[in-house]
Amino acid sequence: MEAQEFEFTENWDNEGMLDYKNDRTLNRYRELCKEQYSVDVSKYDCFFAFSNEQFAQGLKSIRPLKEGEKLVSIGGGGYGTKDGAKRLVEFCDNITERIKAECNPQEVYVYEYNNHECFFAYDGDLPVIKLIASIWGDETAKKIERKSAFYSLEHLFGKEE
Repeated sequence: MEAQEFEFTENWDNEGMLDYKNDRTLNRYRELCKEQYSVDVSKYDCFFAFSNEQFAQGLKSIRPLKEGEKLVSIGGGGYGTKDGAKRLVEFCDNITERIKAECNPQEVYVYEYNNHECFFAYDGDLPVIKLIASIWGDETAKKIERKSAFYSLEHLFGKEE
């Protein structure tokens, strides 16, 4: 039996959310995302803190700092040792490479379009098309069938030659 092609349509009875069928890689995509989002960052000597109390607790959750060693900011309220932050970034980069190798960018676009509620968003599919470009590159992003595209690809990625 021949595998059917991935299909998606706007469901106007559901505010324009995308309905899809015949996806082949979205379960894997969700597994990889869950692996990334549920990582115990303390194993990488990192933590997240948004108050002095959380910072103090986070500092206790990682290995003791060496004499003269300082924490580095990893953004978004995250802190860690320099080597720990490097290892955490490598872990995240590895997940991204696995997504790139194992998942279909059009399927990921449709899934994330719904996840980001782009059918309601004032900037349309902007966060999703940027996500696709960050994983697969601008050339792949230019091949995506888009919905609610408020910004042209030329505006986002420069003029085509």
